[in-house]
Amino acid sequence: MARPLFRLLPIALLVSAGCGSDSTSPQPTPGTGDISIVRGASLLTTAAFSPNPKTISLADGGVVRWVNSDGGSAYGGGSPTAHQIMSDDAGFDSSEPFTPGQSYTIVLGLPGTYHYHCAIHPNMVGTITVTP
Repeated sequence: MARPLFRLLPIALLVSAGCGSDSTSPQPTPGTGDISIVRGASLLTTAAFSPNPKTISLADGGVVRWVNSDGGSAYGGGSPTAHQIMSDDAGFDSSEPFTPGQSYTIVLGLPGTYHYHCAIHPNMVGTITVTP
């Protein structure tokens, strides 16, 4: 009678091992040049990006990172939303679509004003000013 319990023990161990959470996964560290894509961004315009406009300095490396925090509608419900960052005037390379929890990083090496939008949701618009 004890024999069937021995057969179930390995299965029970595998199932319980798969139920834990991995709290050691590194979370992105906020950076000076971060721009958050807010929840419900596809329904917004300039408020889709925070902060907007964004000012960065070449002294900080000119690094800009968009972090997709858009887990769905700002009014509750909805599914996670992908976004694709695109320069209005080819001032930097466009991203591939990226989903919540992912980010897109560029380096802007020249001072100036860069206008951008989401290629998937063109109503989402933003501006970055790079200072020397």
